Amino acid sequence: MRNLFLPTLLLFSCIALNAQPGTAQGGEAAVPPTAISADLGTCSALITVTGTDSKPVYNAKVTTRIRYGLMGAKKLDLETFTSAKGQVKITKLPELPKKPIFFYVSKDDKLETVEFKPDIHCSATFDVRLK
Repeated sequence: MRNLFLPTLLLFSCIALNAQPGTAQGGEAAVPPTAISADLGTCSALITVTGTDSKPVYNAKVTTRIRYGLMGAKKLDLETFTSAKGQVKITKLPELPKKPIFFYVSKDDKLETVEFKPDIHCSATFDVRLK
């Protein structure tokens, strides 16, 4: 009985050491999108940025200005960068913004603009290709 205990313990120890939390099937690490919150509502936008080669663009800058309050007098500027999978999630966006919300995605000398319309899609997904 004692002779089987040690090899079994070693086997389970090796399995436990090789299993890493946060990995997807195929051994690829699960990278969550970069997240930023506007704290102004319940809507959200997930932006995935790819290059001309259809590969995710890491560290692309995503900026926006949100106007809110009486007659849109208050402004909130948000800026973040994409994750290793080229993704950014902007949460808690207003359902009825005072002015249109545009996301500006840039990397090096490339710039793309996306319009967010929460009255049409409160939880929107955008695929942006930088050219």
